[in-house]
Amino acid sequence: MSRVLRKCLAVLVLPVILLLSGCTENEEPEVPEVPRGTEEPTGDAEATEASDATPEPTSTLDVPFECSELMTAGRVVQILQTSLDGETQRVYNEDFLEDSGRTGRLTCRYGAPVSGRTASPSPSPDAEPEKAAVEIAVSSYVDEETATGRIDTTLGSTSRDVEPQTIGGKEGYLLTGDGEITFILADGVRTYVIALRRGVVPEKAEVVVMLDLAAEMLGLDSPTPES
Repeated sequence: MSRVLRKCLAVLVLPVILLLSGCTENEEPEVPEVPRGTEEPTGDAEATEASDATPEPTSTLDVPFECSELMTAGRVVQILQTSLDGETQRVYNEDFLEDSGRTGRLTCRYGAPVSGRTASPSPSPDAEPEKAAVEIAVSSYVDEETATGRIDTTLGSTSRDVEPQTIGGKEGYLLTGDGEITFILADGVRTYVIALRRGVVPEKAEVVVMLDLAAEMLGLDSPTPES
């Protein structure tokens, strides 16, 4: 081999040796991270997501916060088929004695006389508010047994005429007095009370109107009153 050829080979081999030497001395190249959005969730991750999506047990005990979530004044007027004077008043309360079993209560008064006073979140038990055309109250309790017990207590303490009235397969009760007619019902952990001031609608239409209000509140079709 000629001297010129050996010199050319040496020139070619030297960069290769240097390149290999540099690769062995440096660390291996980092593996690029996979974007998080493309990763398949592991079993633990799926369990965590499922846990996060599960509602808290107490979420079933809540009551609506606003009257518009329970029933709008416009819808009440439509069911009554008569205009209402006055205003809509709201009383929301979630502060109760522990042994009462109650966890929340929303009371909405439609067609209430305008008094110039704001409804108190904690009204005095001795206060006797002026009668509204319609009053609807929903309360929540710690369990179904407690809710049903509240209905039983009301029935046992009333002096008004009581008539069982089924709606949507649930047993409710009509309580008739001189000043108003009331419908009460326990549904799960909640109780519902609807009071209609007498004279707002003709007497023969009172039961129909009460059940229509109850059906609207419970998301049911308008029922036919039982004879």
